Amino acid sequence: MIKERITFVHPPGGELDPREFDVQPTGLLGPTINTMREDRFTIPIDEIPANFASVLRDFSSLQVRWASPQQQNTISPFSSRISPGLHVSYYAPAKQRDVDPSKLCTLLQAFGPVGCESREAFTEIDHKSNDSITGRYFYQHVEALEDFMAYFSTTFCTELDPECQARVRGLNVAASLDITYDAEPQTVKMTAFWPLRSQNLVAIAADSRRTEVGIMGLDEPVNMKPHELGVSGTLTVLKEQTKPGPVFFAFPARHRASPASFSSRFATPTGLHPTMQLGFDSNKPPVDGGSCKMYAYLTLPRTIFADRYQLADDLFLASKNLTAAPYTSLPVDLEAPEYTTSVWGSTVLLELAPPAMRAYPDAWTAEVPLHLRYLRPSETGIEDIEVPFPAVFWACGPVQSVDFTKSPFDRIHLGYDDLFEDGTVFWHVYPQGRGGSRVMESRLMSSLSVPVLNTSASDWVGIGTTAAISIGFAWILWKLVGAFLQSGYKSNASNRPAGGSIADQDGKKKKKL
Repeated sequence: MIKERITFVHPPGGELDPREFDVQPTGLLGPTINTMREDRFTIPIDEIPANFASVLRDFSSLQVRWASPQQQNTISPFSSRISPGLHVSYYAPAKQRDVDPSKLCTLLQAFGPVGCESREAFTEIDHKSNDSITGRYFYQHVEALEDFMAYFSTTFCTELDPECQARVRGLNVAASLDITYDAEPQTVKMTAFWPLRSQNLVAIAADSRRTEVGIMGLDEPVNMKPHELGVSGTLTVLKEQTKPGPVFFAFPARHRASPASFSSRFATPTGLHPTMQLGFDSNKPPVDGGSCKMYAYLTLPRTIFADRYQLADDLFLASKNLTAAPYTSLPVDLEAPEYTTSVWGSTVLLELAPPAMRAYPDAWTAEVPLHLRYLRPSETGIEDIEVPFPAVFWACGPVQSVDFTKSPFDRIHLGYDDLFEDGTVFWHVYPQGRGGSRVMESRLMSSLSVPVLNTSASDWVGIGTTAAISIGFAWILWKLVGAFLQSGYKSNASNRPAGGSIADQDGKKKKKL
């Protein structure tokens, strides 16, 4: 049976009176409050259409995640972050190393034109804790979920199900969407998240699924451990309960919210070797006395890349407030133009070097050297590209003997978490969008204008090139002919006998006779 979990989490100080909730057989209705919302459907694979299930069974796990490019306001326990765009990662047993991703790519077209048809489009995943599985990763910028909404509403909703259509329309303001599959429980989880804003507390019941509705705020239960988060509020099982029941519990949290924030921009002028500047408002670690290091996990489309050989120079890194580059996905061709590159792009994990703490936290900047690829010609001679903000976090620990999967809000296989030991706690630094207008200020993408060949002038370039080659060839030919004529004259002169011409010599011989 399909299970649905609807969770509202509001900031501290926004306590609600359960008597304000109206629980009916058709659903729950409450007041409008400032809150976050997460909807999660857990679906057994046997209840999924056969064409989808046949693809999923090829993998031991599959993660399809989309994040909005718009800045989102969130609080714990929804602290985990990925770069804006569509992220796809899958793991398969080693014996299935040659699993064909083309069938998966067919399903991904639900998000719009996604260029994942070839096996070469995916990069390999480095898994820190398990060498017995092989994984692949793919990324592409997808601005919004319009294509997915249209596909889902026509494929999974019917005209006689207005509630399904309304739920799909709600995705137009969602901050993220996760679709994950795990072979061990044979289930698919679809999770949508809406950021902190004014929302109605509404949940609709259905006969085809079991629906739990949690309305909670952050709290601190007694004896809560440092690696845990606590919440309190109400829980209602629709169609089974007529009034909400109280809940008050703590759970281990793999992802936490750091009080710091960062911005991302490219230093000007950019040129063909732009520098990404990461500006931070604090250098203070999230926990005192803990083993914490700061990292930036970059997701770079194929238009731009980082040179891993350049990032291996310790002195160079130190001058940029960087410590090391522990991981760079492969392959990364350092010479190929963008339009001949088959791989989607690359990911880079950078260890940052915050300045030493003094009496108060200090603002500081780290710089990441990058390189642009040659892009296709355009009519304007300029191509605009965007690079998503990285995920920035403090990695602390690891915490021993803690099962973080017991968290009802846990997220794994985000790309960077598999590069660390089990038990690592990630304290996420909040991204602050920047731009030149009010709309762009909330956008978590850094833009670049790249000079390319101007197609309108390409004919003149061809004519000029032909003319230059012709003139050069004529000049070389003229020089060769001149040199040949000069050397040929000298050669004839040097072969003449001394003392006169041949006729004179013959005359002298006749006189002697």
